[in-house]
Amino acid sequence: MADACLDLQDRRGCDVNILLFCCWLGASGRPTLTAERLRGILKASDAWQSEIVKPLRAVRRLLKDRSWPEALPETVDAVRRRVADAELAAEHAEQLKLAALHTPPADRDRPIEKRLRAAVGNLGVYAVCLGVTPDARDRAAVATLMRATFPALLAEEIDRVVGPAN
Repeated sequence: MADACLDLQDRRGCDVNILLFCCWLGASGRPTLTAERLRGILKASDAWQSEIVKPLRAVRRLLKDRSWPEALPETVDAVRRRVADAELAAEHAEQLKLAALHTPPADRDRPIEKRLRAAVGNLGVYAVCLGVTPDARDRAAVATLMRATFPALLAEEIDRVVGPAN
């Protein structure tokens, strides 16, 4: 699931927390988001994402990808781990904010196929908000997310809802 989220993040500019939020809403039996509602949620989380999470991610990646000959490798690694911890804490804070922004009641008794369709629908609404037309790679990533979100379902059931990945 992590690889699918990171692929969508790097290739399509998705916020992993929004991806997970869309999955959680559907899995918990909440109704599918409207584009208007999701745009409001995105607006509320965009500043935190762009001013806090993304700069932390950039620093973490810089520490990982660049050589720092003037510093001891173990020191650079320790700093990178602390920045990664701060990035995770910032993402957790965003998840809490997202959960507080959209709180219709959950319906765990809703049939699992309807919950699957809601989760996929939420991701489709997110694609619309991003101006993305999903391709085969996107559908494959969404199928991976759905398999992790709905482990009781067979891959064929998920693929029927997500659509072909080729």
